[in-house]
Amino acid sequence: MMKAYLRSMLPAVLAFAFSGVYAIVDGFFVGQYIGDSGLAGINIAYPMTALLQAVGTGIGMGGSIHMSICLGRGEEEERQHYLGTTVCMLALSSVLLLVGLWFAHPTLLRLFGATGAVYDRGLEYIQVIILGTFFQVFSTGLAPIFRNLGRSLFAMCAMMAGFVTNIVLDATMIGVLGWGMYGAGLATIIGQGVTALLCLIVLIFTERHVPRSQLRPTRWAVGRTLATGLSPFGLTMSPNLVIMFVNLGAVRYGGERAVAAYAVVSYVAVVIQLILQGVGDGSQPTMSLYLGEGRIKDVRFICKTAYTIALGAAVAFGALTIVGRDWFPVIFGASTDTAQMIAYILCIIAVGYLGIAVIRVTIAYFYSTGYNTYAYILVYGEPVMIVLLLLILPLFMGVNGVWAAIPLEQLIMAGLALALRAMAHRRPSSITTAG
Repeated sequence: MMKAYLRSMLPAVLAFAFSGVYAIVDGFFVGQYIGDSGLAGINIAYPMTALLQAVGTGIGMGGSIHMSICLGRGEEEERQHYLGTTVCMLALSSVLLLVGLWFAHPTLLRLFGATGAVYDRGLEYIQVIILGTFFQVFSTGLAPIFRNLGRSLFAMCAMMAGFVTNIVLDATMIGVLGWGMYGAGLATIIGQGVTALLCLIVLIFTERHVPRSQLRPTRWAVGRTLATGLSPFGLTMSPNLVIMFVNLGAVRYGGERAVAAYAVVSYVAVVIQLILQGVGDGSQPTMSLYLGEGRIKDVRFICKTAYTIALGAAVAFGALTIVGRDWFPVIFGASTDTAQMIAYILCIIAVGYLGIAVIRVTIAYFYSTGYNTYAYILVYGEPVMIVLLLLILPLFMGVNGVWAAIPLEQLIMAGLALALRAMAHRRPSSITTAG
């Protein structure tokens, strides 16, 4: 059992790490060749990029969780219905997001606090990202399907192919051709396009035997996919809502330098959050499969194992963050004054990594096994809690209150996660009656 679990989980962790590194690669080259305004521009625009990825992840995870449960129950026709429904939902959402964000992005940048050079750099970057909406949505939406079909290694390789493409194109378009923010955005969407294309080709090949009538979307599959997908959607979007709210606090209490500093900090934090989320989401296919087979004790054993792995990783990453606090600003080309602030903030946020580990694994357990309400509380409670803390702490601590709000929110929500998990064990899973 452990061998099969690790074979599914470890590639997922690496795939999530690669997805986080996409933004870091852009930040590295932008920081080296454009400077603080470019870093701040990408960071302020990033919630829109995150929305595209969150929609893809939510739909992909929502459908694939039910596919995995159907595999456990031996319900092949229902699995095929979920597959067709998921792909159609990814396509429709891509169209809606492309149109909506194209008209809304200038206003959204202003609402996020972008002004002057930061606004200009953010606008250049996000316009290209929006034009690549289909690539963003499908690359993040198809990967969970492969993980739930027992092809975690392929999903990881597809992500790696996109990642390598992104690095090569960033170096060429920003460093050699001098295309600036436009080049950074173009490199990102082409990299995502490589991942999406590989996934589509393999999916079409592996599912070619399925009758087309089975792949047509059905109303019941749409409803169940959305109900389950709201949690992974929020889990992907929540850290970026936190980034947006912290950016607003940084602009108000610390100015452009604080925003640029938090841009580098968020690059580090997002990758670590995604790796910890990868532990939870990488455990999801196994937990959902065992639930479908009625192996409840094994589901809980996998969850406990995921806690152990995630907490161990959190301790290691916390130590690495503190030890490397002076290296990260240099890597991203931050100015000397900004570098000092970055080192200070990194030491503060490292405290919250243990909380992130508990939250991410608990949420994955909840939506893997049908405790959707508890998952919603944790997922959507995070941005609410950070807003409350950002309204209170900076009044007494200034910009330091902005930074302190981040780990405090994570530790509070971790305590709530453990309380909800204890409550969940006293009631049956709703997914067993959802079918």
